[in-house]
Amino acid sequence: MAIEPNRWGLVEAGGEPLTRVSEWLADIEAAGFDGLELWERHARSVSDEERDAVVASAVPIRILSSYTSWDDPDDAIRAEAAAWVERVGADGVKFNVGSDPEAVGDYTERLRTFEAAVPEGARLLCECHFGTVAEDPVVARDMFDAVANPERLSAIVHLHPMARDEWSAPLAVLGERVGHVHVQLAEVPASTSVAELAETLRPDVEAIRAASPSVTWTIEFSHGMWGFGVDHGENDHPAYILQTAGRDLEALRAVL
Repeated sequence: MAIEPNRWGLVEAGGEPLTRVSEWLADIEAAGFDGLELWERHARSVSDEERDAVVASAVPIRILSSYTSWDDPDDAIRAEAAAWVERVGADGVKFNVGSDPEAVGDYTERLRTFEAAVPEGARLLCECHFGTVAEDPVVARDMFDAVANPERLSAIVHLHPMARDEWSAPLAVLGERVGHVHVQLAEVPASTSVAELAETLRPDVEAIRAASPSVTWTIEFSHGMWGFGVDHGENDHPAYILQTAGRDLEALRAVL
């Protein structure tokens, strides 16, 4: 998603990916990344040749980022997403549950079915996103506890240090159920140094790790991306964003 300018269909209607991830794998590796959180459309909406190149890369697919529906009662659509986890060899799958507070019981049962379909050994990572029922950490905790242990099923929270706190309330309730962090740094100017950014990140990173020591991290958004309250459309292309994402990665690793 970070290097995909059509991540929300704002460039071309329909949301088809415009970036060929295979063309940027060498740069991603050179920047120091040890894996990909791959938007599912970079696997499902590309040619076999492109998909095979990404799957065979030296940069492994750590997480498949899925946007399958949780409001559709048909479990087949979520089973298809689970099958793609195995097909691309991902270590985990990111998903979002639905937004209807009256459907929490249904979402829980769908999550139970989805968990059974996801390959053994892969993590299920629920993005506790605003606009979904999992935004309420008590609801998220109760859903997760009904389905699987924390090593198998956990929450994603958002570290957004230049804008707002989206992690402390979920962390207080979920603790070690927080398994992954989406680090969102689109607001951090390219002129900010690694050292400056590291000091900005340090208190939040240390607090998250203290509550959930095995948490993992994705640089989700970096300076240059457009469509998330930051008007940098002229820089929304992989070459620019990989530069700032590399800076972000270096700063994050400095405090891990």
